[in-house]
Amino acid sequence: MSDEDKVRDSIDAVTGLVKAVPVYSDLAQPAAKELGKGLVTVAKAVNIALAPVGALVWGYEKCKDFIENKVSEKLIHVSSTHLTSPEPSIAVPAIQALQYTGYQTEIADMFANLLASSMTKDTASGVLPSFVEIIKQLSPDEAKLIKYFFTSKVNPLINIKFVNTGGSFEIIQHKLSLFGEAADCETISSVPIYLDNLVRLGIIYIPEDGYYSNDEHYALLENHPDVVNLIGAVNNDININQKGKIEIDKKMLSLTSYGQQFCKVCFDS
Repeated sequence: MSDEDKVRDSIDAVTGLVKAVPVYSDLAQPAAKELGKGLVTVAKAVNIALAPVGALVWGYEKCKDFIENKVSEKLIHVSSTHLTSPEPSIAVPAIQALQYTGYQTEIADMFANLLASSMTKDTASGVLPSFVEIIKQLSPDEAKLIKYFFTSKVNPLINIKFVNTGGSFEIIQHKLSLFGEAADCETISSVPIYLDNLVRLGIIYIPEDGYYSNDEHYALLENHPDVVNLIGAVNNDININQKGKIEIDKKMLSLTSYGQQFCKVCFDS
């Protein structure tokens, strides 16, 4: 069943509930009448709410046009003798996924690169079926971050922790970084969550005890106004309560080998 059919079925289901409400006389069943009105209102609201989603569902013809144009652009310098039919286990789910992600430029471009790589004899063997599933689980911001990590050489991040006088500690802020600004993310506040997802997907890793020995790599981050203000606010509270101190836990981020291959396939070199 297509996504468009699912949307239509959801609307039809609510509409069916409305039609199924029995009609009673106003005097005998006023409550039932109000219930009927309520369901009609809900059905209309559902229809309105789902309309934009339905408009974003691509049909096969739109996918076909996208593939013929976008994928062809990426293969323009590849000789026809080096082209091959893609593996169905890669091409079919990729095309299906485009039906509901094609409107997202970053995601659609990754699918176009993946399809182009799967159709080139020199690169087809490096395209894994799991790459399709990875792309399907990414937001546009996460796609931007991965592309940034593919080209960046140094990726510093920090945790800010409060260490009490007894030696135990509490993490005040996890995974602070400037990655969101550098990658031009739309929702910078969600970058720590994005990083957790990319770790989960096996694209990046953050070593437990790994950090850069060159302190200059952290200077820009540690001096960022948001970091300075956060540390200042916590320090003020500590000075009042005399319970401990703030420490900065330096971290580093790298692409995994799997992530490196994913980037080679899904981003323009």
